[in-house]
Amino acid sequence: MSTTTITKDKVDATSKKSKAPAGDAGVENLGPAFDPFAPVNDTPSIEKAVGSKNDKIHIRLQQRNGRKTLTTVQGIPKKFNHTKILKAMKKEFACNGTVVKPEEANGEDDSPAPAGPKPNHGDVLQLQGDQRVAVKEFLIESGIVSAKEVKDLIVIHGY
Repeated sequence: MSTTTITKDKVDATSKKSKAPAGDAGVENLGPAFDPFAPVNDTPSIEKAVGSKNDKIHIRLQQRNGRKTLTTVQGIPKKFNHTKILKAMKKEFACNGTVVKPEEANGEDDSPAPAGPKPNHGDVLQLQGDQRVAVKEFLIESGIVSAKEVKDLIVIHGY
């Protein structure tokens, strides 16, 4: 016959141990709570530290009909003449383009965004074709953006 002995190493099934640390010490490092329904003026301090979209130059690629594409450049400082920059880009890249003023863009809009004043992000330069890399190099060569600030100031969307 076999006999079973009860030892001290046996785990009691009624007591459960959790692997979480005692207290809420891990939650304190996450920063302030973000309420998506809070008023706009009450933004958390984390968003203020990151920076705004207005201080960067955004280069985007938009798809048109079929294989046709449109490169948009937004956020070039207002101290530069956008029409002269566009004229130089058109000559350099051998493409057509236009400057879209913010007043023209605020026409009838079918977006589900609430009505009211829309943010003004400045003039938008539009160029035909995929000119993202060429625009970045043009901004560096023309002196609009220094070579040291390229990673901080230029954002290329679509890569």
